[in-house]
Amino acid sequence: MNSLQLVKYDMYSIFKSPLTYLAILLTLIPMIGFTILFVQQSDKMNGNTLLSIGSWFFSIMGLLFVIKTITRDISQGTIQLYMNKTSSRVGYVVTKLISIILIAILMTALLVAIVLIIQGFVDGENIKTKKIFDLLWFFMMFHLFFGLLLYLFSLIVPKTALIFTLGIFLVLIVPFAEPFLPMIPKIGDNIQDSLKYIPFSYLTSKTTSGSYTFTNWQWFITSASIVILFVVNLFYSAKKDI
Repeated sequence: MNSLQLVKYDMYSIFKSPLTYLAILLTLIPMIGFTILFVQQSDKMNGNTLLSIGSWFFSIMGLLFVIKTITRDISQGTIQLYMNKTSSRVGYVVTKLISIILIAILMTALLVAIVLIIQGFVDGENIKTKKIFDLLWFFMMFHLFFGLLLYLFSLIVPKTALIFTLGIFLVLIVPFAEPFLPMIPKIGDNIQDSLKYIPFSYLTSKTTSGSYTFTNWQWFITSASIVILFVVNLFYSAKKDI
């Protein structure tokens, strides 16, 4: 199986899995529920608000798809197969990068399509084109950062349970622990301020804030982190025997 075939297989495995459609249904239900509540209160539903509500659910779902492709490669021995030759190792890393980008695009398209469909049945301000492109760039940054980080861990410790647990911990547990940081004596407030420059924190926070733009420093830190993770993955996969 060459690299492009692996990308095709990654996407095909997502589309053919019944769990994919179950996940879409589970994300669709709360979005419809929020829409009903808003319409009952104001007779309108702002498309940008609905997009913000759905972005958290779809960012988690997209990351779970990324984790699924990684853990599947571990359990089925695909990683071991590609580690036989240095050239195929590099190709495999590039393949995972492409798969992550496609998953981010897929999540953006699904979310926007669902919002547009719901808006067809209710009144309210339509989502802005700029907001859609902001969401696309954000989803790409979000999934590339966490996807490449988890892929690196899979190379170091190829254990499916660890990858899944780590992904859930980084995206779900860490953000909910942030409000308690100021309770730490003396250094709590300083730690919370520093989180504005740590991708683990601000990337997950933006999934619920509705703001998908970055400050200049956040753009630099996120982009640099993705590049560094990609280079480290290339270097480690080229040197490491799996």
